[in-house]
Amino acid sequence: MYETEITACIDRCLRTAAERTQQNSVWFGEYKARHNISSLRKLDREIFFRMYGKEPSEHEMQKIRFWRLSQHLPKNREECIRLGQALELSEGEMDHFFTEDLCSQRLSPVKNREQMIEELFQQYLCRISYERLDRLNVKPGTQRRYLRHIFYADAMDCLDVDASMRVHCYREHLYSRNFAGEFRKYVEKDTIISRENILRLLILLLMPDVDSKTLGEWLARLGYAPLNQERALNGYVDCAISCILGLTIDEPSEGAETDRERMKEILREYDHTVKMRIAKEEKSGNTAALQYLKNLRFMKFRSMDNESRES
Repeated sequence: MYETEITACIDRCLRTAAERTQQNSVWFGEYKARHNISSLRKLDREIFFRMYGKEPSEHEMQKIRFWRLSQHLPKNREECIRLGQALELSEGEMDHFFTEDLCSQRLSPVKNREQMIEELFQQYLCRISYERLDRLNVKPGTQRRYLRHIFYADAMDCLDVDASMRVHCYREHLYSRNFAGEFRKYVEKDTIISRENILRLLILLLMPDVDSKTLGEWLARLGYAPLNQERALNGYVDCAISCILGLTIDEPSEGAETDRERMKEILREYDHTVKMRIAKEEKSGNTAALQYLKNLRFMKFRSMDNESRES
């Protein structure tokens, strides 16, 4: 349906990702200039010492270098805080560092976050048609009880999974139990949700009335950075999301249910194209492109579609 546009989008995102592999973090640069540090190697050594109170090994120096170049992230939120403190960031800078540089939820508290997500879930359930509930083997009036399964089915609809398998998963609620651990984080209080997971959540809960602007506004409201194709870390993924969400922006509405299914169909086509590119790069051994492509499967939850299936 949108084969040419989707292929062009993926090509653009891969070029963008490759161009930004050696982009230094501005916070490291400002610290280096502020303290008149003569080399990047000395900078990495000092940041490590400030974080851990000891001299780094060569392997540990490499870790700081990867963070400086936005190639990897610290392993947990506590380490992110320690890194921000080592860079002498203020409270406001720390929020910006977390949202823009680390692609995480801001450090300062987000007021009413759980309530906002709960309201989104309620609106989402209210839009599920009786026909859809019947396909999912859910009786009207029990939507809340089966929220996980309903959400799981919609998420599977956005992935390149065999159609017969999707239909089977609709009626057999056992399959969505594998998703229970991932799903729980969305409804538990004070859980830190990664930006990539909150992106999937918002797209699924807001569709079909979701575009780049709406998605960006909700991200900011929940304590995350809005879509930004220029971001050093994973900006190419934001580029893909903006591109795919924009494919139907000028098309006339055919009703919420039809529009929703059309959007899911586009996301499936996109996911199929990315999977085909992954298979191609696996044969050629292009490990750099492989990692970018795996990140470009932005609708894939960790526990979903871990087998190689093609539509």
